[in-house]
Amino acid sequence: MKIVFFTNFLSLFILNGLFAANVVVNHTVEKNSEKNEYRVTSVFLGASEAEFAKVSFKIPAGVNVITPSSGVNVSKKESDGVSFYSFSVGDEGVTTVFYIQPSAQEDISIGVKFVYAVGESKMKPDIENLVISIGSAEYPLYQGVTPEDNSFVIKDLSNKTSYALVVAEDKESKLIAENKVSKEVTEKIERISDSGNYSIQLLSLSDYSDIRVMEFCIKHKLKTGDLIKRNVGNLTKVSIGTYDSKEAANSAKMKMISADALLYDAFVVKLK
Repeated sequence: MKIVFFTNFLSLFILNGLFAANVVVNHTVEKNSEKNEYRVTSVFLGASEAEFAKVSFKIPAGVNVITPSSGVNVSKKESDGVSFYSFSVGDEGVTTVFYIQPSAQEDISIGVKFVYAVGESKMKPDIENLVISIGSAEYPLYQGVTPEDNSFVIKDLSNKTSYALVVAEDKESKLIAENKVSKEVTEKIERISDSGNYSIQLLSLSDYSDIRVMEFCIKHKLKTGDLIKRNVGNLTKVSIGTYDSKEAANSAKMKMISADALLYDAFVVKLK
């Protein structure tokens, strides 16, 4: 019996090792062109059998970390970094996104841990630290908003007005996914005249929410200064940009899709 038990244990250990060895992680670092902030996107592949996964990033002291307010995975701030929990892995793997704001120009070594479960087995592949060189390396620039850019303008074609939305802390509001709290504050502003009849539609919502739109823009790195809101029947349609021709709008749409394939469902609409 002892020999059989040892054989089973050894087989399980080898099987776990094979699963863990197949995990590959790809990191992408992008720099904000306007402030000292870096967007870190990590994709963990090779754990399609996983029923649950947890990714932890250990952030050094002196580096502020921000997590987006939306996404497929649940994020949680930790005392030494941030963790992400995924309850659906599949072939697309686990994708995590967070932002860092370093206080000094030096290399930052971020510890990375990836733990996932296959049946009753827990896999812990060895993942190398992510090293980000601050100030001395050239990273691609990103132009989109981040969770700290907490205000934007929406043109409402239904009532011919525009308003600015600000997301502010409110300790008495109910908690949202990341244990943060928020409230909506709106301020009417002077309407900017429209310069085109065509736009790129992003969303069609039966239950409209300004914060939901803001989270969508954060997730897809969309600039929010040119959003348009229209009420059509019982739906609220949200589009971005105004263009003089359908061809110009289609060209802009294709550029947008090439930057983010998840925006493939966007399409051109006529506003007037």
